[in-house]
Amino acid sequence: MPAANSTTEFARNGNGSASTKDIEAQLQQLREDISALAKTVAAVGNEKAAEVRGKARKAANEAADVSIGVVEAAREQAVSLERDLENQIRSNPIQSVAIAAGVGFLFALMTRR
Repeated sequence: MPAANSTTEFARNGNGSASTKDIEAQLQQLREDISALAKTVAAVGNEKAAEVRGKARKAANEAADVSIGVVEAAREQAVSLERDLENQIRSNPIQSVAIAAGVGFLFALMTRR
């Protein structure tokens, strides 16, 4: 009788049918192979998940850095506009009061309707 590979062929007894012991051994080997395959797939999945988490963290950090930069630039621009307006008011106080009165009058007209 030729030697059989337990994962690919059925071992046969003398009358040509597979023995219960051989089938049980092959089923056990199949269970072990499936278990090993499941562990391998889980490990690969965990590696990919860790890789994706790392990329997501990196993207979030980059987005946070960019948003901080935008907020800082907007703050600096607002401070600059405030300084310019303050200097304009100090250099032309009468004109500034007239402009403020005109804007107030227009605002009052718009809110009345």
